[in-house]
Amino acid sequence: MTLPNAVIDWELAIKCGSNSRAFAEEMFALLARDLPNELLEIKKEYANNKIQEFKHRIHKLHGALCYCGAPRLKAATIALETAIRSRNYSQIPELLEQFEYEANELIQQLTHLRR
Repeated sequence: MTLPNAVIDWELAIKCGSNSRAFAEEMFALLARDLPNELLEIKKEYANNKIQEFKHRIHKLHGALCYCGAPRLKAATIALETAIRSRNYSQIPELLEQFEYEANELIQQLTHLRR
């Protein structure tokens, strides 16, 4: 899977935020607040073989990422969601690992922005 270069793309974030930097910052603040817990829940649901809940949570996060400029995490989420939908379960562990890496990269960058 080839991912976009930027963890955070401010130009995209502002575009997704109705051309408002303030709105883009607000969306990132909400993402920074919720993403660590979402990541934990996604991993827990997968580990407990709760595939429907896992699928729903990934889909919900994908929707939220459509309003943020986080192209790498969005691409990783789309890849994971596609594998789930296609029932390519053998791909999920590797895609989940990539998803977790991208989520943690974004969390780290968002944490630096709030300082």
